[in-house]
Amino acid sequence: MSESEDDWLSLMPTEPLESQCCGSGCKPCVYDVYQKELAQWEEAKAKKDRSLLTKQKEESSNSELNPDTFTAFKISSVEQLTEDTCQYKFELPGNSSLGLSLGQHIVLRGMVNGLEVQRAYTPVSPVNAEGYFEVLIKCYEAGLMSQYIKSWIEGETVFWRGPFGGFPYSPNQVSYIIDTERLSTCCPNYTLQHEI
Repeated sequence: MSESEDDWLSLMPTEPLESQCCGSGCKPCVYDVYQKELAQWEEAKAKKDRSLLTKQKEESSNSELNPDTFTAFKISSVEQLTEDTCQYKFELPGNSSLGLSLGQHIVLRGMVNGLEVQRAYTPVSPVNAEGYFEVLIKCYEAGLMSQYIKSWIEGETVFWRGPFGGFPYSPNQVSYIIDTERLSTCCPNYTLQHEI
């Protein structure tokens, strides 16, 4: 293999490990990002033009969420709620807001024994919270991500990307939240008592 072939191979993007996918249907998923980078690499290699390679930053420190890159957020407090559950508060610059809509989640990246792991979590802070966001996390004895999270302390920096998901919702579009037709099929003795 010629030296130039080795050079091109060194620039080839690395396929994500299974542990790097959180399994929550993120768009873009780490596999989507990989496919995009691989296509760019293949085009640049075919044309022998390295300028076609766009170097994607893996991390950002501007404290704004981005679905394509991980952004650093500092832990401002850790509140132990139960034996295995803590609420973590993360700093946002100034009076900025995370800006998530109904049902959206963010993805956390951690390293455990040299293995990169990603998991999805839904912030529990109010939508209009300014200067911070909070995430409630239960740690499991055998959980890979739990091993990483258990080590967190106030002042530490962790990396999130997103937002992902969400539920389509328009206020005042329906008079009830429960699908009464489907409910009457599965629970014939149930009666709807509270309409909106």
